[in-house]
Order: sequence, then C-alpha cells, then structure tokens
Amino acid sequence: MSLKLAVIGCGYLGATHAACMSSLGFEVIGVDTDPVKIAMLSKGELPFYEPGLDTLLSSEIKTGRLTFTTDFSAVADADIHFICVGTPQSKDGLAADLTYVKAAVAAIAPHLKSGSLVVGKSTVPVGTAQSLRDQLAKSAPESDLAWNPEFLREGFAVEDTLTPNRLVVGVANDRAEELLKEVYKPIIDLGTPWIRADLPTSELVKV
Repeated sequence: MSLKLAVIGCGYLGATHAACMSSLGFEVIGVDTDPVKIAMLSKGELPFYEPGLDTLLSSEIKTGRLTFTTDFSAVADADIHFICVGTPQSKDGLAADLTYVKAAVAAIAPHLKSGSLVVGKSTVPVGTAQSLRDQLAKSAPESDLAWNPEFLREGFAVEDTLTPNRLVVGVANDRAEELLKEVYKPIIDLGTPWIRADLPTSELVKV
C-alpha cells in the first residue's frame, strides 16, 4: 500500500515539497490556513516565482495525486505529515519564532491516525524537535515525530528536493527511519547519501 502524505504549510518550502513528493508517485494533500494561497495552488498557480515549479505543480494537480485545502481534518488519512511552516525571527530578533510550528503540530494532532509520523522540515533551534515529540506523546500518543531539514536554494528548489546532495533525517527509532526511507526511496536509489542522526543533530545541521 502506497503511503499517503500531508504537507502542513504551503509557502515556498511546503508547495515545493508537496509537488515534488507527488511527482514521486505519492498521494499528497497540502494544508494551509491562507484561503487565497490554497485557491491559487489548487488552480496550479504559485504565489511566488520558482523556476520549473509552476509546470510541475500544474502537471501533478492534473494527475489527481496532489490536492490543497484549508481543512486540517483532511490529513486524517495521511501516514506521514511534513511540517513546512515558517520560523521567522522573534520580535527581539534573538531567536526563531516557533509559534507556527507549534500551532501546526497542535492543529493536526487530533486528526493523526495510529502509527503516523510527523516530520519537521522547518529550521528550528536545538531542542525543538524533542519538545514537540513530547507534546505529541500527550496529544497523539500512537504517533511519532522526526526531523528532516531542507537545503533549498532559491531558483533550484525542485532540483534540490528531487536530487539533493544528501538526505538528513533525525529519528528516535528505526521505524521512523524506515518510513522516511520508503518516501525517499526513488531519491536514495539515485545514489543520494542517507544520513541518520538523532533529533538534536538534525536540527544543528541548519544552524
């Protein structure tokens, strides 16, 4: 049975990840609180410019594998949930604002099915992933959390997603790693280095 994926946050990172994962053959649902953004993406239109992504987005929507919504309950069937929301600097400029990341995890928690995996892709301070994993253990105890930092360059986002120079995953157990290996198998098969780390190390990669 093919895995179903959800992408939470459909800005630059999320829209790119959703379209690219769909192109690997997965059924993907993208969720965002912004109805204007969702309306555009649903029509195959990007709210920003990224070479090649508009064509990929449009073609994947036509396949029926890729859909977008503002309804968080739509993630209930997903096996893996990628958190792609922004982490802007806090008002004092000294730290990352984790409001959106925490809100995204809280929003999907009531809808997570047993055995599902939440995967953070946002850039966060060390300790965030473990804190979110602890939060999830209380609100959705039969799910788990991992971290999978992105390394996207503007203008090369599709290329960097589908043919990255490495894949880094921060996991707390073998099952989480195996699920992510299943998602990324087509990319791993290209010879892409696979790096397993613990949660704090995977967060440090982007600092």
